[in-house]
Amino acid sequence: MSLTILSGGDELADKFRDCCRRYSRLDVAVAWCGDPSYKLPYGDLGEFRGQIHATVGISFNRTHPDAIAWFMQQDRVHLRIVRDDKALFHPKVYLFSRGDAYALIVGSSNLTFSGFHANVEVNAYLRGKFSDALPGVAQLRDRLSEWRTDAYSLVPSNRWLSAYRKRYVATLKKARKASVKTEPQAEEEIATASWLGQADWNVYHSEVLAGLKHYEERDDGIRAALDAGARLLVRPWRTTYFADEERRRVINGIGDYAALGHVGASGAFRRLIKNGRAAQHRTIVRSMNTIAGLSHPVQWSLLKRALTDLVNLGPTMKVWGRLLCLVKPDLFCTISSPSVRANLSKVLEVPQSEFTQVAGYIKLIQLLHASPWFNGAAPQSKKAQYIWQRRVAFMDAIFY
Repeated sequence: MSLTILSGGDELADKFRDCCRRYSRLDVAVAWCGDPSYKLPYGDLGEFRGQIHATVGISFNRTHPDAIAWFMQQDRVHLRIVRDDKALFHPKVYLFSRGDAYALIVGSSNLTFSGFHANVEVNAYLRGKFSDALPGVAQLRDRLSEWRTDAYSLVPSNRWLSAYRKRYVATLKKARKASVKTEPQAEEEIATASWLGQADWNVYHSEVLAGLKHYEERDDGIRAALDAGARLLVRPWRTTYFADEERRRVINGIGDYAALGHVGASGAFRRLIKNGRAAQHRTIVRSMNTIAGLSHPVQWSLLKRALTDLVNLGPTMKVWGRLLCLVKPDLFCTISSPSVRANLSKVLEVPQSEFTQVAGYIKLIQLLHASPWFNGAAPQSKKAQYIWQRRVAFMDAIFY
């Protein structure tokens, strides 16, 4: 048996993610569940292949109704809701098991993004075997079973969920009117894209695939644009690239290459690429060759100088980001999509106008390069490897 106190950084999230991969059953009992649109910790639960027995409290109508809906939609989840007439239900228990082996996380963290990543929390992590566990572990299992009886909890129906959703919305409105900040309100103030800096590769990859599935033509479009970039915009760039019509179509995002940003919609940029002065074309070539030669870890000073030279030509990073994405998709992304800019400007805590400038773009790339999904081990699957080798560029599929 081993005991670890989890009190800093992403210790809880890391242990939880590891347990989701190692064990085949999860018994969870929590006071509140947060909005699953924050992806974490729901992304880790989505990767869990075992049975989940969840008992969830709804005191003060603070569990997000979409969390209940998420659980109800999972075939392997057995969900129960604590009855209204019971005492305040306030545990935070995550009991993983596989045969005689178990891992127990118990403490202060609810099943919310805030509880796992944003708040100051303390949890105990206990691992061992049921056959030689402390008496308290057996007592806890008994309590978990008791909470799942009909006398204590119920299995929610769609009708029940519809009624609860109305209560949740009404409670939220009252709190706002009274200027009382509740847990759901506090979590709402966190940008929904914040999970990007916390997710591992499995969660990130799942979100990319979900985005591509939602817009099937987007998958072909992104691949067409990236493959064309790899084929036609190879280093070293030459000024003769701008005289080649097919290369201009790739650069501008025209026709089959429109995914990742139809930046050629700007007449000024099209004219710059086709009819720009020789000095302007030399600046683009010099900057793109510098950028194409970068690798991880990025030399930020070199990147800043190259991007500053490009932006000084007129177009902002809304345009140049596409070119970076095409030549180094493992390092850079496009920000031509308004939804991408809107979400990520909240994460970076900068206005969108700043975000499209050099400093804001670099801040975004630094955030992405510090994330677990960027720094994890490469996947074994060939299909997954294609995305992995272009993983930063494929972020566009998530927010498109």
